Amino acid sequence: MNRLFKYDLSAAIACILIPLVLYIGDGARQSISDYAYSDIDFIYVFLLTVAATLITTIGVRKNHILTWIMGIMLMAIPLTPHLILPTIHLVVSIIFFGGMGFHIIKYSDTFRKFRWFLVGLIVAAFGVYYTTDWISLFFAESIGLIVFGVNFLVDLIGDQKDEFDEYK
Repeated sequence: MNRLFKYDLSAAIACILIPLVLYIGDGARQSISDYAYSDIDFIYVFLLTVAATLITTIGVRKNHILTWIMGIMLMAIPLTPHLILPTIHLVVSIIFFGGMGFHIIKYSDTFRKFRWFLVGLIVAAFGVYYTTDWISLFFAESIGLIVFGVNFLVDLIGDQKDEFDEYK
């Protein structure tokens, strides 16, 4: 595997594992942002910083302005604790999660229907959270991060397919 492939794979894995690591580390909480007030707050900040750095770098490398802005928004989430700066935190979170959905659709031509399905999962998760009490915000955010990680994996498959097609 080349270095860029490994880097993109790392971003995918980071996004997918954030909710799982936080859940294992401190149990279920109200939201991912609530881990800022847990005994593993340093792990929360570390995981979001690593994922944000990977996402920002991918955006810069691929010249996807929205992607690097989303990375910066993800960096801003732990810098705007939701109990201290609730409005700023909410705006940053909406830009991040909304940008994720837009990113998934905008930056790829491969596996188009699957990507619409991924965006539908994000919208459905947040829709169910905001309209019912069936799932927690943590669960909706987790679905969003996992879907975003899966999207990076789909990008890798698409990139590998493109490279394979070049050698035919």
